[in-house]
Amino acid sequence: MTPPIKDLLPGLTPILKNRHEKVQEKCIDLIGRIADCGAEFVPTREWKRICFELLEMLKVHKKGIPRATVNAFGYIAKAIGPQDVLATLLNNLVVQERQNRVCTTVAIAIVAETCSPFTVLPALMNEYCVPELNVQNVTPLPEDALMDRDLVHTQTAACAIKHISLGVAGLGCKDALVHLFNYIWPNIFETSPHVGNAVMEAIEGMRVALGAAMVLNYCLQGLFHPSKKVREVYWKIYYTLYIGSQEALVAAYPVLEDEKNNIYSRPELVMFI
Repeated sequence: MTPPIKDLLPGLTPILKNRHEKVQEKCIDLIGRIADCGAEFVPTREWKRICFELLEMLKVHKKGIPRATVNAFGYIAKAIGPQDVLATLLNNLVVQERQNRVCTTVAIAIVAETCSPFTVLPALMNEYCVPELNVQNVTPLPEDALMDRDLVHTQTAACAIKHISLGVAGLGCKDALVHLFNYIWPNIFETSPHVGNAVMEAIEGMRVALGAAMVLNYCLQGLFHPSKKVREVYWKIYYTLYIGSQEALVAAYPVLEDEKNNIYSRPELVMFI
C-alpha cells in the first residue's frame, strides 16, 4: 500500500483538527478501520498518541463524531490491549464537562465489551477510593456513592444496583441485596427527577430479586403517614408493586379478623403455607 500504513496514520492527526464535521467523522472512521484491520503495522507508541488526540473529539457536539470516537477506542484497545487505553480514558473522567465524561464512560464500556469486562474491572476498582483505601468486594462501592451529597453519584449507584439486583436474582445473594436496599430506601424522597427515576428502577430491581413481600414490608410504614408528600411517595411505590407482582402480595397482606358482614380470612392460603 502506498503510502504505508505506518506513514499514513501520523498524517491523519492534523486532519482531526479540521473544522468540517464530516471530514472529522470520516477521519476517525478511517483510524478505527486501521486499528481493526492493520494495527500490527503501527507501533504501540503511535496508538497511544492517537488516543490522546481522540480525546479532543469527545467534546464535539455533533453526535456522529463522539460515536465514531468511542468505537475507535474499542478497536485500539483490541489492537494494543486495554491497559494503556484505559489509563487515558480514566484520566479523562475528572474533567468538568458532562458530555466529555459521558462519552468517556461509553468508551470504557466499549473497551470492556471488546476486551472482556474482567480486563476493565480491576482498573475501575483501583480508581474508586473508599475511606479504608482497600476494596474487598463490589458492595462498598454503591454504599459510599448512595451516601454522597452529589446527586450524580446517587443516580449512578441506583442504576448500578438495579442492574446488579436483576443480574443476581435467584442466585442466593439476598443478604447483600437487603443491605444495599437499606441504603437505597432513604433516597425515595429525592426531588430530582433523574435521581427519583433511578431510585424507583432500583426498587423495581429489588422487587424482582427479593420478592414483592420484602419491599411491601418497607412500604407499609408510610402508606398512612400524616404528611401528604410522604404518603404520595409510598403509594407510588405500592402501586408499582401492585402492577408488577399483584399475586405475590396476597401472602404478605396483614391478617385481619372477620367482621359480621366482611370475611377477611384466607383459609386456602393458610392451608397451602
